[in-house]
Amino acid sequence: MNRSGILLGGIVGGIVFNIIAFVINGPVLGTRFLILRGAHVLRENPRGPFMPVYPLLIFAISIFLVWLYAAVRPRLGPGPATALKIGIVVGLIGSIPANYAEYSWAYTGGYVAMWWTIQMVAGCALATLFGAWVYKEKPAGA
Repeated sequence: MNRSGILLGGIVGGIVFNIIAFVINGPVLGTRFLILRGAHVLRENPRGPFMPVYPLLIFAISIFLVWLYAAVRPRLGPGPATALKIGIVVGLIGSIPANYAEYSWAYTGGYVAMWWTIQMVAGCALATLFGAWVYKEKPAGA
């Protein structure tokens, strides 16, 4: 595996994933978050240093996704179809249980949980796709 390719692909994928997260949590859910904060359903301020930790976690996930893509290329074949399969599967595994619990137990409602699921699945899928596009295998013996 090409470690520098994984890192570079993960950074590119992380940029794409962070853009998706920004759009969903800003323009799409921003008004809803203000309403939920005003109703004391969401905290006014995060418990920890949310920024920059959240974007860095997205970069870490994206690097892992590109590593996973590089690891399964020999079995599933290189290309966008493999990248999308990996991203969608990881996004579904990573989001459905947590967001179903959010929907079931929290007062944020199904709308927020639905958009967070969309964010995770689309983010993982596109981060893997763009990261895989950047990733290149090193030639044998290099």
